[in-house]
Amino acid sequence: MVKSLFRSLCPNCGGDIDSLRLFAGLPCEKCLPARVRREELCRVLPEGELKKKCVIEEKVKQWEAHFESTVGSKPWSLQRSWARKVFLGRSFALLAPTGVGKTTFGVITAVFTAKAEGRSYIIVPTRLLLEQITSRLKEAGAEEDWLLVADAKTPKGKKEQKERIERGEFRILLTTSMFLYKNFEQVINSGAFDFIFIDDVDAFLKTARNIDKVLKLMGFKDHQILRAQELISLKDKRNKTKEDWEKIRGVSSEVQTYSRSAKGVLVVSSATSNPRSSRVKLFRELLGFEVGRPQIFMRNVIDLYEKPENLTSALIERVKQMGSGGLVFVSSDRGREGVSEVVGLLNEKGIKAKSYDEIKDFSEFEQGKVQVLVGISSFRNPLARGLDMPHAVRYALFYGVPKIVVKLNIENSVSHLLWALLSLRPLIVRELKDQVRKVDGWIQKLRRYSFISEEFIMRTPNLKERIEELRNEIREFLISRDVRNLIDSSKEITLKREGKDYLLTVADVTGYLQASGRTSRMYAGGITRGLSLILVDDDRAFTNLTRKVRWFNE
Repeated sequence: MVKSLFRSLCPNCGGDIDSLRLFAGLPCEKCLPARVRREELCRVLPEGELKKKCVIEEKVKQWEAHFESTVGSKPWSLQRSWARKVFLGRSFALLAPTGVGKTTFGVITAVFTAKAEGRSYIIVPTRLLLEQITSRLKEAGAEEDWLLVADAKTPKGKKEQKERIERGEFRILLTTSMFLYKNFEQVINSGAFDFIFIDDVDAFLKTARNIDKVLKLMGFKDHQILRAQELISLKDKRNKTKEDWEKIRGVSSEVQTYSRSAKGVLVVSSATSNPRSSRVKLFRELLGFEVGRPQIFMRNVIDLYEKPENLTSALIERVKQMGSGGLVFVSSDRGREGVSEVVGLLNEKGIKAKSYDEIKDFSEFEQGKVQVLVGISSFRNPLARGLDMPHAVRYALFYGVPKIVVKLNIENSVSHLLWALLSLRPLIVRELKDQVRKVDGWIQKLRRYSFISEEFIMRTPNLKERIEELRNEIREFLISRDVRNLIDSSKEITLKREGKDYLLTVADVTGYLQASGRTSRMYAGGITRGLSLILVDDDRAFTNLTRKVRWFNE
């Protein structure tokens, strides 16, 4: 290899480095005169950027070990990435659906910080959550004298608590957002925090001034917050002049210098965040992150439901009421027969309908010659996946809750078994903690296998045998007495027995979001607003679906 010299590209000191060193994954000769094996690099590196990365990765490993010893399973890759951001000193927002471990992450990180003699502050929306989080902090290893929970009820107890807070007699402070609002002076006088975690930022942001208070806890001064607010107003101004743009550049440079003086890390958690106050933009200007609605699915849909006495009568009535431009999605457990049944029914009642495999020319639908198209509420269905007609599609109507029915005795679909385990996992974490590690192991394997085609599996005997053994293990687990009792007590999942078969029913959230998303599409003028109506035929599946998509709603 021809040796080249690169200026200012040493990953450790920023000096000059040759191509051979870069290819070997080593810093320059000035940082490390002798060549070493890459696994020994972190031990012998001098101070520099690469050394900092080594230190952070070591902290992440220690955090992972603490997480696993507490929870009983390894953290998700998403949680590991959050931990890495914390150790990098970056503030950020956790915008993710319920059930992915946001609160668990906050609790584990607060205790981990306390064990390193750092100070954390957890802010929750209600007093009810104080007790729950306190219990979880203790389970995670927080010692009694580290914790200060603002839950006193008597005047004397409240006074003593406030005095302890002001003296900083804690490593982990736990309060409601209202307590912070009313007792800000005591909290800020207690000293700086290394980690601040706001659980449910939506409730926190209902009082816009709370944003100023938490920024002050991170070391920002009043004049710095006012200057950042001035920058926000300038950016929001319409019809900006040349002078406005010049002023924005000047104020932006000034505000960026404030950002470098922030103390500690702020992490805000939300599943639905849709803040209305412009003050939330202070997070963007001073800490470099935004709190807003997660854009995992591009949709602008009004989500409605109805629990009719007669599903068929409701279907006919609602389609007649809403008119042309409709997509009717039949729950996947009804299959192709269900689609044919609905198409026949609609046509009998004078509504021009065609199924997804009957339609050859979508111009019939665009022109209103076909009023509604009928398909299956599955992300695999062409009607849910490939239709992009913002000018023609007005609404989606779901004939039954989108759901997946897993036949445990004969189920061969890896993805269906994965859905079943993912839906059951929150219940297992709460009630069968000793089974969590085993279930997580199965989930990881199923995720890997879900990307392999059935054709390839059939051609690979050893792989086919391993997957079949895994399927049998999971089936036995799902029909065990403990799991059946757990499902019987659930308000979200159903397990029925039909002859020798066990049928597990869970909501198909992917199918719902994919199908209802057909009504909200991007076009030159923005995003169309659509309407989605679910005719509920299974209360448990509907509850399960509601919980999973709640973070998309107002």
